[in-house]
Amino acid sequence: MTFLERPFRALANVFGGVALVSLAFLMVAITLDATVRSLIDRPITGIFELSEIALVLIVFLGLGWTQMEHAHIRVDALVKLAPPPVARAMNAFSWAAAALALALLTWPSTLDALHSFQIKEFRWGYIEFPIWWAKIALAVGLWFATAQMLLYSVLALLGRDHPAASDQPTD
Repeated sequence: MTFLERPFRALANVFGGVALVSLAFLMVAITLDATVRSLIDRPITGIFELSEIALVLIVFLGLGWTQMEHAHIRVDALVKLAPPPVARAMNAFSWAAAALALALLTWPSTLDALHSFQIKEFRWGYIEFPIWWAKIALAVGLWFATAQMLLYSVLALLGRDHPAASDQPTD
C-alpha cells in the first residue's frame, strides 16, 4: 500500500461507515414503517423523506469503499488477453475515463450543493426536511470517487491497481 493509498483507505472507511449506518437506519425505518402502516393504516411521518436521504448517503459515500475493496463490476476479458504493459495502459485509460465521467457529474453536483447550502434548501413533504447537507454529501462522495479513479489510473500505469492474490475471489 502506497503512502497515497493510506489516506484514501482511511477516508473510504469513514465514508463507508456512514453508508453502513445509513443502510442500517433505512432497514429499521422501513421495517418499522411497514409494521406501523399494517397495524394502524398510517405511515410514520418523515420516514419517506429520511429514506431518500439515506439512499444518497449509501450510494455516494459507499462508492469509495467499494472501489477500495475492488468490488465494482468490471469486464476485463480483453485486459486479461493483453500483454502486461498493454493491460496496464488499458487499465489506466479505463480508470481515467471513469474519473472523467465522475468529474462530469461532480462539478454540477458541487454547484448545486453550494446553491442548496446558500438557500438552506428544504424538501417539502409531510415534514419540512433540510436536504442541503445531503447534497453536500453527494458532492463530497463524487469528488472522493473522482480522486480515487485518478489514483487508480496512476497505480495502473505502475502496475499496482490489482488487489493482492489473497484478496482475489475464488471460483
